[in-house]
Amino acid sequence: MKKGKVVSVSPKGDYQLRDGKTLYKFFVSFDNGDSGEYSSVKADQDKFNVGQEAEYELNSTQYGNRIKPVYSQGGGFSGGGYTKSNYSSGSDDKQRMIVKQSCLKAAVDLLKDKGAKSTDVLKVADSFVDWVMEEDKKDTNYDEHFSSREEKIAVAQAIVNGDDDLPF
Repeated sequence: MKKGKVVSVSPKGDYQLRDGKTLYKFFVSFDNGDSGEYSSVKADQDKFNVGQEAEYELNSTQYGNRIKPVYSQGGGFSGGGYTKSNYSSGSDDKQRMIVKQSCLKAAVDLLKDKGAKSTDVLKVADSFVDWVMEEDKKDTNYDEHFSSREEKIAVAQAIVNGDDDLPF
């Protein structure tokens, strides 16, 4: 990765790819002496602007130097790979919703043949969420975690006894 101030950007025509897309060629020069061709999908490219500093990659090919912009992780293209910033962006609320959805499905799967009430399924799902999110966790094991929840024990007993109204 290199960094330089853009000195000039000159359009150099366009060409069409096999899939029919048109790419627009630009010759870009930097204050550090680097220069090369940049291809953009937009005729009015905005990645390299005269007077602005830019991060880029410079690759020498048999056809000359090729310039490729480097996108920051906060915005733009990230290559689709994992980065902590793009994985956790969307905040803890988004992650919690994902956990809640998977715990709800697990509770339904667990109780579907036991004739559980919908309220029972939700209570079990909530207990799964608490366990996954390590809420109320004070270095307890599974038995200790659930032993203080009298309501959940009653729900489990109701499920085992078949005292519920769920159709599944």
